[in-house]
Parts: sequence; structure tokens; C-alpha cells
Amino acid sequence: MPALKKAAYQVDESIVDIANAQEVERMMLTIQPDYVINLAGISFVPDGGSSEIYAVNTFGPQNILDACLKLKQAPKKIILVSTSHVYGEQGSEIIDENCLANPINHYGCSKWAMEQIAKTYNNKLNIVITRPFNYTGKGQAEKFLIPKIVQHFKQKVSSIQLGNIDIWRDFSDVRWIADAYVALLSEQAESSQIINLCSQQLTSIREIIEYLQKTTAHTINIDVNPEFVRKTDMQRQCGKNKYLLKAYPQLRQPISLNETLQWMLT
Repeated sequence: MPALKKAAYQVDESIVDIANAQEVERMMLTIQPDYVINLAGISFVPDGGSSEIYAVNTFGPQNILDACLKLKQAPKKIILVSTSHVYGEQGSEIIDENCLANPINHYGCSKWAMEQIAKTYNNKLNIVITRPFNYTGKGQAEKFLIPKIVQHFKQKVSSIQLGNIDIWRDFSDVRWIADAYVALLSEQAESSQIINLCSQQLTSIREIIEYLQKTTAHTINIDVNPEFVRKTDMQRQCGKNKYLLKAYPQLRQPISLNETLQWMLT
């Protein structure tokens, strides 16, 4: 929201349950938006049952698209946020938009289903779908991995329970992600396009812990909790965002993860 306001967009801050079709339609008809960015979703898999995940992640966006068709004028751009989880297991650690979808959990499946539903609106609405990889920053809930680790270092606790720390992921700074969404509202992003949002850099959880130990001069004992180890976790997964950088070369240099961690420690 701050990034949109900085770019001179007027942002409506009304609260609506996107799983309620009538409520969504009523709100959209009142606002008559020029642009729509759907960031709503259940992104932490243990949250709620699978039915709730699909109600919010799959049918919630459908409610938004249906409401867009009833506006006096269709929005100039609709951005639907999917996830890199739709890629699931791949034969390569480098994941670009040409990789076939292969989701392996309800979160990925719910977003993949959303993407398929969105395709049926492409001839009527200007839709761009993003597939963000992992991103974090100050203010993210501590139930997510990076904020949990950072908070333990800030509080200088003696130990932390984690799963497998020898996995490598592509992490971005939420501020860069916000800038990317603002850029995507321009006319440069083609309709019906799927765009990865990622740093194109791999970092392991172990490396993050080592950096925080060095930065804070505090050592934490790692207790590996078998319940936190996901059998479906891929060891290495790195995004490639060639479509984004082709249209928006100014976004080529994302904020480094070390800068993000420093920000989160303050």
C-alpha cells in the first residue's frame, strides 16, 4: 500500500471477505476500481483446512473477476497473485515461467486452480498473474520461517526449533516485491501473462542463521524438530524472472537478503 500511494495511486482501504461473492460484488460496485491487485490468500499451509484454502485462494479471486465484469468499465489491469508453489517438484533447480505446473500441496493446488479459472476470463479482462517466490521483511508474521529466526536472534534466546536448514531458496525483499507490483500496473505488462517475482539468487537457511549469528554476535542452538521437516521439500529451488526484467530492466537489482535481514533486526 505505501508503494502504491508513493506512486500517486489512490488506494481504497475497505475490508471485504473475498470468499463472500455478494460482499465482493457490493464493494466493487461501490469503489469502481481502475486497478485491482489481489494479494489476499492463505499462504501458510497449516492455516485452516483444505476447504478454507480453496475458498479463499481459488474461489475468492473468481468472485473478484465476476464482480469486475459488472463494473461500469472494466479495470485497466487486474493482477492476481499466485505462487511459485505451483511449480512443485521440477527436474531443475532453475524455475522459469516455461516450467510445467506440478503442485505438491493444497496451497500450490489452490493457486494453480485459480490460474486455470482466470484463463476463462482472459477474453474479457486484462489479467496478469504473478508467481512470487519466497519474500520477507519487517512486519511479516513470526509463524513464517525468516521472521521466526530473526525474532529469536533479537530476543537472544538460547535455542530454536527448526526443520531442515540445509535447503536453498530464492528470497526477495517485500519492498522490492511491492515496487514490482507498482511497475506491473503499467501498460508494459501484457495481458494473460504469467510472471515470476524472484531474486534469482539461492540462499540456504543455514547461511541465514550464520549471517545473523555474525551480525548479532549471538549464537543459537538449532534443535531439529522432525515435525517441521516436510518430506515434499525440494532441496534447491531458484526462480528466474526473464519476463519481468525484459519489460522492466530497472527492477534488475533486488535488495540483497543481507540488507533485508539487517532491516528486520532493527
